[in-house]
Amino acid sequence: MKIKKKRQIVIAGAGIIGSTMAIALASKGLDVTIIDGTSEEDRKKRNKGRTYALSRTSKNLLINLGLWDPKRLKVSPIENIMLSTRKNSGDTKRHLVKFNKEPHEFGPSSYMIEDFYLRKVLDSEINRNTKIQLINSTEVIEDQTNSFETKIMLSDKSLISTEIFIISDGRESGFAKRLNKTFYKKNYNQLAIVGNLSHENEHKFVAHQLFLSGGPLAILPLKGKRTTFVWSLPIELGDKISKSNDEQFINHLKDNIGDILTNFELIGEKKIFPLYLRFLRDTIDNRKVFIGDSAQAIHPLAGQGLNLGLRDVASLVDILLKGKKLGLDLGSNDLLKQYETWRSFDRISLATYTDFINTLFSNDNLYLKTLRELGMNALDKSDLLKSFFVKEAAGEHGNLPELLKQ
Repeated sequence: MKIKKKRQIVIAGAGIIGSTMAIALASKGLDVTIIDGTSEEDRKKRNKGRTYALSRTSKNLLINLGLWDPKRLKVSPIENIMLSTRKNSGDTKRHLVKFNKEPHEFGPSSYMIEDFYLRKVLDSEINRNTKIQLINSTEVIEDQTNSFETKIMLSDKSLISTEIFIISDGRESGFAKRLNKTFYKKNYNQLAIVGNLSHENEHKFVAHQLFLSGGPLAILPLKGKRTTFVWSLPIELGDKISKSNDEQFINHLKDNIGDILTNFELIGEKKIFPLYLRFLRDTIDNRKVFIGDSAQAIHPLAGQGLNLGLRDVASLVDILLKGKKLGLDLGSNDLLKQYETWRSFDRISLATYTDFINTLFSNDNLYLKTLRELGMNALDKSDLLKSFFVKEAAGEHGNLPELLKQ
């Protein structure tokens, strides 16, 4: 076995959340090692074409870390949001709610950002930062924890010891399985078809959410005359549509999108993801903490998955810094419990909210249809309610950690 190395913090997973976590901790003077079983090139290929909705507070996080550069990141603001419904492709699209552009001093509540450009900026900072060590194409074989440290054995036969092990290894977390962690899971019996489109008309930075009989279809503006779509469908129907060739699939989209986009074509390949709610009941363990998708996976309906993970990052940084100032062990159970308590309400409330909205709008039950019609009508007429939902989407609620503040 190679010589044992000591690092203050080790992170499993070099995805968007794990990488941001490392940069945030390093910016505060902490030594961090990131371990990932894949190569940098593999991660780029796996996430090719992927996009995210980035909230205003998540933008603040990138600004505070010196990573916000709209030109390099090629972000597209979401200035207006339109909610509509239609029963079928032959039915007229019916307006539900419009969220207008916010005042200039606030800026947009959300932005669309592409994985390729965000990952490129994060990778550049990791390679530049001497406080961060990135170990690619290497697996964690075993970890052993005592009252002083966690020892991590790697597939290259090296050994690293650390005060705290932060786990950000994705939805199907291998570490969660290894530790027999308990999840609450709800299968939606839906899948999401996701992809990007080029089109002739200007999107004018308007995001659309169409509530269709099969499930919601989101149309989200990217830089230039390009758009991301996220189409949630029952498994049987979604599987059938997803397997159609590109021409047939475009025709399916045209039938449902209507006149929102003109003369559009697919950019690259469409991707298919199963949809479910997966919620880790206990995000901490002995000197370990789960963040991002390894702790929770929610329905993409509200576009909050990445933002939820970035709030994990900002909150954990706050807690660890306070512990460091007090001279506490960074992996102490008391410190990690503070983090879990702080994050629990946000995690539970957002998971519950997306679950409720999906149930409400993916159901043809007469009573639910009446309830959603009444609710949307009330929302459209109330500036106060609209302001509340915009602030929720922007992440501006509750006790915010420092990195999320402007």
